[in-house]
Amino acid sequence: MALTIEDGTGVDGADSFITVTECSDFATAYFGHSLTGINATKEAALRRAFARMAVLPWALDDEGNSLWPTFGGTIPQAVKNAQSVFARVEFQNEGALAPVVDQANAKVLSAVGSIQWTVKPGPTTVDAARKTVLMAEDFLNAAGLLQKDLGGVAFLERA
Repeated sequence: MALTIEDGTGVDGADSFITVTECSDFATAYFGHSLTGINATKEAALRRAFARMAVLPWALDDEGNSLWPTFGGTIPQAVKNAQSVFARVEFQNEGALAPVVDQANAKVLSAVGSIQWTVKPGPTTVDAARKTVLMAEDFLNAAGLLQKDLGGVAFLERA
């Protein structure tokens, strides 16, 4: 199924900001190689990247509405670049942007007399397991497209 590209006009059913060709061109320019493989697999990675981007803390317009997904009528190049980076991560490691965490197995009963639990190594929440793709977020932060001062983890912005 072909991608439906959002162009800033509120395209019904849009599932990407870029085409497979644009994503491959970005990979060549930034990483020295294009994405090789079946186009349907690349399209699926772009869709998953688009879905991941939907939950980012987008900056608000003057009326308090999220900039996502139309960005006031023009999709900034930073958004396209960020989707390319997210898609590349997802294409190379399917599911990286949407990990499944089994919290039931996060700790194991290790002693019974005086009950003791041993915590298993590794993330125990989805947020802890989800990859933070700094390059993608850097594109968006540098363009002023994400909200600032939300608390939590802060990253160095490159200007």
